[in-house]
Amino acid sequence: MSADPSLPPSGPPSQAWRIDSDRLRAALTGAASGWTLDVVDETGSTNADLTQACRTAPWTEAGALRLAYRQTAGRGRQGRPWQGQAGLTFSVAMPLPLAPSQLSGLSLAVGLALAEALADCDARLGGAVGLKWPNDLQIDGRKLAGILIESVPAGPQRVWAVIGIGLNLVRDAQMEASLGRSLAGVTEYLPDCDPTALLAAVLNRLATMRDDFLAQGFAPMAARWSARDAYRDQPVRLLHDGRVQAEGLARGVDGDGHLLLETPMGLERIASGEVSLRPADEGPGAGA
Repeated sequence: MSADPSLPPSGPPSQAWRIDSDRLRAALTGAASGWTLDVVDETGSTNADLTQACRTAPWTEAGALRLAYRQTAGRGRQGRPWQGQAGLTFSVAMPLPLAPSQLSGLSLAVGLALAEALADCDARLGGAVGLKWPNDLQIDGRKLAGILIESVPAGPQRVWAVIGIGLNLVRDAQMEASLGRSLAGVTEYLPDCDPTALLAAVLNRLATMRDDFLAQGFAPMAARWSARDAYRDQPVRLLHDGRVQAEGLARGVDGDGHLLLETPMGLERIASGEVSLRPADEGPGAGA
């Protein structure tokens, strides 16, 4: 446990870092005010918990939050084990009256909503956050947050999107040493970060994003996403299993959430799939 009371500990959090469920409920607006809220000290994986629950849950228009202060079996993109540090680690089960094939761009929409929620909390923080295609948030190239989405079909034109989010509140030197890279934390910009208020801002933005996504998909959000693109107009590489698959200049994203990559052969549209984006000057083994 950290000796510094201003930081969230690695075990059960101090009272200052706990989510105040009553205050969280009061701060939710619009559709988010009707969501189910579940906060626990520890679980294996909040995404796994909600994915399992959605398989038998009755259909509803209300989302559900499950937050754990510690996850022992978290999962990352492409099925990798996920490592979190002191921060908000939670999942949202979002009911969408869509076919799974209509979810293109959803992970980018979630990332944009998260970035805009941070801007709602602090304009300077919001201005520092960049989006890394397809599903990370960064500050100065250091990972601030990651997103994992899993889908659970619930019938014709019905799917649960289980959205896992890990948002770093503080930098964790031990975790940085383990990963071999620097991380970012919200408290760099908000030393007196209120996790309850921050979580409320995120849930409110996610609820609004859901309505917008159902109405028109990701397309109307593409310009806002591209404006926050951390690698816009920079040379990048796309890797699969550590091997370079493509290189070019990042030119934002299209209305389906595909990366626009300018190559000597012209402008290519890249689906997220199994590829990872890296700056061109970063080695294949670096980053996340």
